Amino acid sequence: MSIKTAFAQSHILKPTSLLKANPETPLNTLELYLDYACRFSLKIFQRWTDGGFFTDDFLTTHKLQIRFNHVPQPWHSRSSLIHNVALAVARYKPEAFWDYSLQLFKDAKETWDDNFNNSTPNEFNNVLAEHAHKYTGIDKVLVADYLGDKEASTRMADLKYFVRYHRTVGVHVTPTVAINGIICGNIESSTDLDKVVEIIKQQTL
Repeated sequence: MSIKTAFAQSHILKPTSLLKANPETPLNTLELYLDYACRFSLKIFQRWTDGGFFTDDFLTTHKLQIRFNHVPQPWHSRSSLIHNVALAVARYKPEAFWDYSLQLFKDAKETWDDNFNNSTPNEFNNVLAEHAHKYTGIDKVLVADYLGDKEASTRMADLKYFVRYHRTVGVHVTPTVAINGIICGNIESSTDLDKVVEIIKQQTL
């Protein structure tokens, strides 16, 4: 699966055991298009996490790799800033990206929507840098530099890459699920997990 090399390790979950046994195994690709500030994105990510969809066993069973795609939506005022801190973690501590994403989803909905709407972007970036340090151990200054002016060109290019990607494939709402390049309109945040597995099987035969 093609992706900007900086995010190959962080944004694509692969069936490690399967590929270790046979590196040439062809894989199916499931893409998740998500917005950290969208409560339905939180719902699907939480349910799929709890259901074991992101585990090596599940990925191996279905010969599946899963890609995370960022879809910051302008009607969520803090969305882009939250995506930026996720991309900072992806760059500097890629192995923490998926676990940290779940924490971001939770706090974006339960905490920041209500408590930080009156802060400036710089103030909120400081909150995010501290958040990343708290949950991943990543250096706070490193994240703050990425979110601030020092690494502005890198930060903007990173987010712009994902925005261009989802616009190119025509995704504008979250969550959206695609399997092997085909958008699955019958998978929503509330779709029963057994039904999701059934759809995955149908689309990967």
